[in-house]
Amino acid sequence: MLRLYRQNIVDNLYNFEITIKESNLFIKTCKNLKEVAFETLYKIRKDLETYIAKSKEFLTSLTPLKQDKNAPSIVQKMIKVSQNIGVGPMACVAGAVSQELGKILLKHCDQCVVENGGDIFLKLNREVNLGLYVGKDDPLNNITIILRKSDKPYGICTSSAKVGPSLSFGSSDVSLIISHDAYFSDCLASACGNIINNDKDLQKAVDLARNFKETIGCCFVCNGKVAFWGDIELGG
Repeated sequence: MLRLYRQNIVDNLYNFEITIKESNLFIKTCKNLKEVAFETLYKIRKDLETYIAKSKEFLTSLTPLKQDKNAPSIVQKMIKVSQNIGVGPMACVAGAVSQELGKILLKHCDQCVVENGGDIFLKLNREVNLGLYVGKDDPLNNITIILRKSDKPYGICTSSAKVGPSLSFGSSDVSLIISHDAYFSDCLASACGNIINNDKDLQKAVDLARNFKETIGCCFVCNGKVAFWGDIELGG
């Protein structure tokens, strides 16, 4: 998939892409950490692939699973977060990979952006403007979300029934969750997207997102209508 939105990220950071099998990540750091990123992604994928080979249910379940204390740490957290939100553990795989990779990069650099199919782990030392991509030539693409500068990384994740590879049982154009944890944001974006069947369900999604104290903000789009909530500001 051609990710045109990556071309719109402009600042003075070093940027690169890494690809291993299905994983294609866009990364920004304060220096060239491509080798570190590639090695880290390889290790993350190895942990996930090894566990999936032993537990097919982890790959296919659309509902929460029981915790496995013998599983790799990334798997244990995917199971834990998905239990809390009520979805299958793979609902947060992209966010999990972004966050685990980003945590390693932050040991070498105080700023980074790790984008994995629209699911983002982000730590920047400034205010952040996020572009909203609803679909080709959609006027809502002019909307921006402004995030305050934070000492903590952000987890910014999206689910969509119409754009990108996300599995969604709803009909949302965009289901976006912002928190300080990409595992959480990814799982909740999926859960909220699943309950949006038409624009009348936008409030239901907002209500669900508000139920979790971890939610900093949310934005949902369906049939040309937008609903948002939280400590965020919309521009555009």
